[in-house]
Amino acid sequence: MILTDLHMHSTYSPDGNHTIAELCEQALAIGLTHIAVTDHVEWLPDGSHQRPDFDRYFAELQACQQRYAARGLTLWSGVELGNPHEHLTEVEDLLARYPFDMIIGSLHWLRGQNIHFVHCFDGKQPEEVYTLYFEELAHIAVSVDCKVIAHFDRIFWPGTMRFGLPAIERIEQPVRNAMRAIARHGRILELNTRFLTHTPGWNPVLETVLRWYREEGGQFVAINSDAHRASEIGRNREIGEVLVEQAGCIPYLGREIVGA
Repeated sequence: MILTDLHMHSTYSPDGNHTIAELCEQALAIGLTHIAVTDHVEWLPDGSHQRPDFDRYFAELQACQQRYAARGLTLWSGVELGNPHEHLTEVEDLLARYPFDMIIGSLHWLRGQNIHFVHCFDGKQPEEVYTLYFEELAHIAVSVDCKVIAHFDRIFWPGTMRFGLPAIERIEQPVRNAMRAIARHGRILELNTRFLTHTPGWNPVLETVLRWYREEGGQFVAINSDAHRASEIGRNREIGEVLVEQAGCIPYLGREIVGA
């Protein structure tokens, strides 16, 4: 059983719904032993910048670390960087200033379009958008000093809504290229557990990508919820563990963070 969840958001993110303490309480309630609170830093296409007050974040997080360690929960600091390869100077400054334990690189914007919505496919074939997405994930892996590359399946969500399940074999080469870049640069691929019960079921597609990751040199996969509410922590982690092991990979538990 996976007892870690290394990607979640507190009220320090604009879309987070619960405090760090509330996330800790829920993690303990479901038997987790290690979590990382990884709030958003985003650079938006309009030139604006969203980031938490990290001085306050670290003060609150450190207080929770002391409070919950006695109850058996290890709490790590973290950050999720949106499109960090497009803002390398700002990313380097941020990472030099704050001692984050868990650094996640994500792609949320593709050619100025929000990849959460189906309109990012307007006027394009699905394979074109999928290819661009995985090319950008490779850029993040190569250029950004992050530990985890988040939610490789994110682009499949709106794509499936418009076109049905992705024909994964049509984009094998760009996906493999991204998996190779992730593995060769020492990043860890994340399996986002949010939609592992999605209908229509795309878990065979995800398992194929995980298998390609292993074949391209990858080993560890972080099985994370990307929770924005306390109730979402640890969701579907049993399904995620099965998928990862069926693909021949190993669940990533973050042990090297504490030198274990």
